[in-house]
Amino acid sequence: MSTLLGFVELPAPELVWGVFGRGLGFVFFVAISQLYHQVLPLAGRRGISPIEQKLAHIQQDYPGWRHWLYFPSLLWISCSDRFMRGLIGLGAAAALLVVYGGPMAGPALLICWLIYLSFDQALGFTYPWDCLLLEAGFLGLFLPSLPTLPTVAATSLPLPFVAWSYRWLFFRVLFGFGKYKFIGGSLRDRGYFHNFLINIPLPAYLGWYMYRLPKWVFQVVVLVVFTTEIVLPFGVFISGDIRLVVALFTACLMVGIQLVSNFGFFNLLTTVLCLTLLDTQSSIWNTTWGMITGNLATHGVLVMLAIGGLINLPFNSWCTHTWMHWPVFIRIQVPIVQAVLRFYRILNRFRVVHAYGVFPPTSSPPIRWVPVIEGTQDGHTWHPYTYRYMTTTETSPPRYVAPYHPRLDHGIFYESFGSNDANFGWSTLGCGNPYDFSPVSGVQLLVQRLLEDEPMVRTLFRECPFPVGAPPAAVRITFYRFQPTTLAERRETGRWWTRTFAGTHQPPTRRDDRIWKQRYLPPELFHPDAIHWKRRAPRIQTLQTCVQQAQADEIWTHIAADLQTSLADFWNDFIPLANESRLDWATMPQTVAHLRTRYTWQELLEFQQILSRLSIALLTKLEPHFLGTAKPRLVVSEYFQLCLFTHDLIGQGQGVYTDVFNNPAKAVQYLESFEPERSFYYLGLFWFDTLVFQARKFRLFLKISVAQSGNGLPGFLELIPFMSQQFTDIGEENLPELQRNPKNGDWLITEKQSERTTELAFNR
Repeated sequence: MSTLLGFVELPAPELVWGVFGRGLGFVFFVAISQLYHQVLPLAGRRGISPIEQKLAHIQQDYPGWRHWLYFPSLLWISCSDRFMRGLIGLGAAAALLVVYGGPMAGPALLICWLIYLSFDQALGFTYPWDCLLLEAGFLGLFLPSLPTLPTVAATSLPLPFVAWSYRWLFFRVLFGFGKYKFIGGSLRDRGYFHNFLINIPLPAYLGWYMYRLPKWVFQVVVLVVFTTEIVLPFGVFISGDIRLVVALFTACLMVGIQLVSNFGFFNLLTTVLCLTLLDTQSSIWNTTWGMITGNLATHGVLVMLAIGGLINLPFNSWCTHTWMHWPVFIRIQVPIVQAVLRFYRILNRFRVVHAYGVFPPTSSPPIRWVPVIEGTQDGHTWHPYTYRYMTTTETSPPRYVAPYHPRLDHGIFYESFGSNDANFGWSTLGCGNPYDFSPVSGVQLLVQRLLEDEPMVRTLFRECPFPVGAPPAAVRITFYRFQPTTLAERRETGRWWTRTFAGTHQPPTRRDDRIWKQRYLPPELFHPDAIHWKRRAPRIQTLQTCVQQAQADEIWTHIAADLQTSLADFWNDFIPLANESRLDWATMPQTVAHLRTRYTWQELLEFQQILSRLSIALLTKLEPHFLGTAKPRLVVSEYFQLCLFTHDLIGQGQGVYTDVFNNPAKAVQYLESFEPERSFYYLGLFWFDTLVFQARKFRLFLKISVAQSGNGLPGFLELIPFMSQQFTDIGEENLPELQRNPKNGDWLITEKQSERTTELAFNR
């Protein structure tokens, strides 16, 4: 039995893996059981975003085996409220069985993993702790069996490759967070963790007080975290006491984070993962040929996961679900590379390998940005709905919540910055599910449920200002800025925060049942970058096959075959009306108002479908020129811009479209006058409300961070500076002037006078 530096006796390796296996079961119990009271308000039949509606659209668009493979979930068996809660109960019981051990502990762990994976479709498990649990849980299927308690030690040691896989996972998590946090950052940034205690998603009680510590303390913290996340992780691959040092530093870091913040069960799970490092002597070099041949399937799967981890290492948690779908990779014409990417795209939906890293390399100002939901019955007096854990009023105290993860409250934090499912940045920040890009965000659905006075959804709030049976006539969402009070103010007034109006988040909205029909889009209306998802859909495959075999006049019947709106109306009526404004974004509000008066929402939806189908057909012709496999080459920066170029050609009329479709080489002559910002106008007509909202958020984003763009990243990012300048006269904005000192990370916050402006309309 080994010792720590010759003093402390370490547990036997069998005991280490026995404790770890049971710890993994305990974390599964914590993660699964807390879904019991959240899943129905969030995804039940009368929840905010009913999963049955989502699955119905998926099954229609991806029939047969496709929806099982592309969207794996036990909810395909049933997605009733009773079945979902039954699954959660089964998963919690299975997790306890893993803790108890015995011959059924292995199958029980598989049940835990399958059940947790299944709810990814309903709840969107995009947080790092969700990813880590699914990945660690899958690896757990290869651990040795656990005897029943009170015997704790495992019956045998895991295969060396299994033990190494956990060390590889540990490294990717720690180094993943570190690389994203420090590459491009500065060790002198004393404001990084200082400000972080305030602008954290869900601040904790102690963190609010620690914010007052001297700035030099936080600079020391930066150095400690840099050592723990950048330097020490490499030690996990070295046998001996260095692994214990890594485990000790990491566990202490997790305890510190737990004391000042709330990140679900991340700290608990990472601490449990530290237990694997107490096996100090295990080495992958202990693998023998007999181990490989006797466990060939296991080693094959582990190699696949190891390669997947290496491929994911350069990326971060924001894009872990989407980066493999970035259109930039279609430019790689090497067959073996394309085959590997296709394989991992499918594997991505099973959530067995991820990228890690969340916090950007520069500090943000010590401000909490919160959208507060408010309702009214008389149209004059507005009353707030109080979140359970998210800051709502000046007296909202910081709370300890973790390892419980309140998914609505945590999601509201990201809603503040426009990081929701109605966001053209989906291909960078999304969850990878194409149905989670929609003109109707989850928060808009939440507002509708409050207008419907849905009792189940009311339980997500600490206080609702209206009694059951007396719902509000309208609901709005007001954007507020919260800054911590001084200790003296806290003692004198009882206030934790100073709240300042920051602007409109969502204008007053009345009940509108049409919104439920607008939530999910057909494949042709997926995000322009979701080309791989479109190509998997049989409907799009049929269209592309037809395009490859026909001239323009032969595809017209396929473009509008299942629509009530005629193609002639699109060419002869809609396009001329859209072009009347000369694609001037300043007059878009008036153009949109005119279109909504002239057409029903269903007709506008079908016009958008025609636009997208025409675009897909033309993209099929132009893509070889974009990739350089056909001459002349079409020089466009990214695939998103290529989509906008097809919209530009469509906007020039049926004659130009037909000419380019029949002779794609002619597209080059039209490229000279192409401007992505102007061509985005056509999509903007259909996504007007979304873009007004996003423009506000881009203005905030550019104030508190640096816009990231560049070759290879999804092309919409190039439009952020332009979009931030649009729609400045719609809604109210009261953002302060913010200036960051790059030398030390301190922020200067200057108040700015609010300017009242007008909304386009009371309703969508």
